[in-house]
Amino acid sequence: MNNTLKKITPFLILSISSIIYAIFIVIKERNLGWGFFAVIALIVIGILLFVVDFGLKKWLKNYKKIFLTELALLLLVVVVYNYKFNRTKTLVLPTEFNKSYVTIIYGVENSKDLSISALTWNKKIEIPKSGILLTSSDFNENLRETDMKMDSGIYLNSDETEKGFIRMTESEFESNGRNYKFRTWKIQDGFCCSYSSKEVEKFKTELKTEFETEFEKIKASR
Repeated sequence: MNNTLKKITPFLILSISSIIYAIFIVIKERNLGWGFFAVIALIVIGILLFVVDFGLKKWLKNYKKIFLTELALLLLVVVVYNYKFNRTKTLVLPTEFNKSYVTIIYGVENSKDLSISALTWNKKIEIPKSGILLTSSDFNENLRETDMKMDSGIYLNSDETEKGFIRMTESEFESNGRNYKFRTWKIQDGFCCSYSSKEVEKFKTELKTEFETEFEKIKASR
């Protein structure tokens, strides 16, 4: 293989691309603002990739090994990034759902498990008409990202509907001598979404009352 081509590696390509893109941003944007930090980050990434590429070339020497090693490292970074940030739970709302909040309360005995494991990438979770889902799963049994859609398939926070949602709070309340953790999302029409600490506290009080009513039904059905 041509010696010039042997110098071309995945890290070198990304390094040069990163620095060129940083220069492009500086030329295109007259007032960088927060873009200044993006430019600095791109330059730092470009330099780091160049240094790592240089080190691998000195260490491995064989072009094929260098190329495959860098390719494997890039693949590992992509997989780790997606696992960390792109694992998604989709909350599915029932027909004619008219509640303003969706809540999952964790650690409730005799309730359905969410069945989320370390290998779960995507999970659909059916939300009852009450908007409150009780689960025996632990609070940490969770996927980082959240989507919400109607059972018709239309996603909230999309161009298909005016409805939007936002995660409102992660908190807990005490009931029957136990603490129950919960996550709540607020649904809103039009401009979405805003809430106050007063609204959160009011909702928390109402949620506890609804939970205790539902919990009594569960105990009675045993």
